[in-house]
Amino acid sequence: MVHGSATSDSNTLPTVLILGLGDTGVLTAGHLSRHCRVIGVTTKAMMISGQELGLRLTKPAEWRRNYLIPLDYYQRLKKVEIIHGKAIGVDPIARTAALELASGESRRVHWDYLVIASGVSNGFWRDDRLDTRRVTESRLASQHAAVTAARSIAVVGGGPSGISSAFNLKRVYPSKAVTLFFPGQQLLPGYPDSTRRYHRELLAKEGVTLKAGHRAVLGDDLTTSDWTHGCLEFEGDHPNYRADLIIWAAGRLKPHTDFLPKDMLDAAGFVRTDTCLNVEGYVRIFAIGDVAATDPLRCSARNWAYKVLCRNLLARINQRPLPARFRPPAYRWGSILGPQTEGLRLHSPSGKSRVLPRWFVRWLLYPLVVRRFIYGGLSAKGAGAFAKETVSSDN
Repeated sequence: MVHGSATSDSNTLPTVLILGLGDTGVLTAGHLSRHCRVIGVTTKAMMISGQELGLRLTKPAEWRRNYLIPLDYYQRLKKVEIIHGKAIGVDPIARTAALELASGESRRVHWDYLVIASGVSNGFWRDDRLDTRRVTESRLASQHAAVTAARSIAVVGGGPSGISSAFNLKRVYPSKAVTLFFPGQQLLPGYPDSTRRYHRELLAKEGVTLKAGHRAVLGDDLTTSDWTHGCLEFEGDHPNYRADLIIWAAGRLKPHTDFLPKDMLDAAGFVRTDTCLNVEGYVRIFAIGDVAATDPLRCSARNWAYKVLCRNLLARINQRPLPARFRPPAYRWGSILGPQTEGLRLHSPSGKSRVLPRWFVRWLLYPLVVRRFIYGGLSAKGAGAFAKETVSSDN
């Protein structure tokens, strides 16, 4: 139990409201639930990871096993009150949040401390729609069907999502024409040069057509979350390109912050935070993940930043100096292509890489390291469902 709570009743644990239960929000909620009363608000009925887009498009059953997980499966979320809804307003003075529920009703929640982990919209795979599990499954199925039916696919964007999509699409569907358009001369901005060179050579070897220096024209009426087909237009004198399917991975990020006071946000709409992940000017409010303006790459979604936030929030509750600082790496790192038949290649911030064998990834990395060690394990129901799905897929 945490002592020194700011609540009026000394026998009551402080209430921490977490807006957003994606990867980072779930980790934060699970850790804090051992010390506080935690309420989590999520727009999705399941934890839907924004990772491994290429695998999601080409091997949805495999992707679903590791990245689409019911929230009630997580052991550490047993004590967390989960609300299916979205924030439409925050009052830092009254310490309340106004919520729009998936049922259509509204609710106002009081908090002692607030964690903003509401994420961003980025293409068709990350948004703040209030979706049920059935809607989520239906959207995944329709996206995979569109990929299967297309003969030519244009991928727009040279970041990790674009690279992952183009590579996996061409590898799984070698007869399809896959073309990757990106605005600069180099792929993967924010990664070491050796990582960039490796993926450029790998894409070309796989048969992906690379179109550097092609900045697609994004009209004001274009929503990159839509599945589109037809003609791509580019700035400059590049000719138009027609494709059966256009996948937008252009990095047009929209932070989910419309519900926050404007003085919390930077010019681009991201939440201003200090190195302690404390929102500048608000001692009771923290922010983490893609929505937090921690660094140019906003990489507190990774790099164990949730541990920094939890240590500092608990110190704040106990009226102690904040002990931890988030120090983002100079370069991005991790997996870009996702698990392949030859294994999972991980790239370090220095540009070096190593391959984890596929058997290790399947039987040790995801079930033991990720689900049990990092996320704290699954309930009996969740573990049983995973065992049943694994046996089914192996057959």
